[in-house]
Amino acid sequence: MKTVAEVIGVSRSNLTERLQERPQSRIGRPPLPDGELVAQIKVLISELPTYGYRRVHAILKRQALAAGLKPANHKRIYRVMKAHGLLLDRHAGGVERRHDGRVAVDERNRRWCSDGFEIGCDNGERVQVAFALDCPSGRLGATLDVVRVAVIRAHTD
Repeated sequence: MKTVAEVIGVSRSNLTERLQERPQSRIGRPPLPDGELVAQIKVLISELPTYGYRRVHAILKRQALAAGLKPANHKRIYRVMKAHGLLLDRHAGGVERRHDGRVAVDERNRRWCSDGFEIGCDNGERVQVAFALDCPSGRLGATLDVVRVAVIRAHTD
């Protein structure tokens, strides 16, 4: 036994413990059965297939509290959904779309961009302005009357 322990590089006591092969005891309480929880999750996912474990947990928690029951832990919901293949696919990003400066819409009055800004006046008033731009033509989509309407509010501090 001493020679084997030296060759392997472990202590003799370690080898004798391994030879006795004591069964590993689980630390903590035994896990709860998952059958009923899986059924509840499948009902929710069948109605709303885009819900992930966080939203499923929130709905199940709300239902359990309304019924006066103790809600399941969010980590348990994740573990059960993962074990049964019910998790959504992770979003790995999409295809990178480069913008070359050209807007894809060729017709007028189809795509509009808007922005706003604030102007501080000398007398302490501030004027907030919003405008819209017709994207394909590059023309300002507002006449003088509309620009006057687009002044959202002028106020003093």
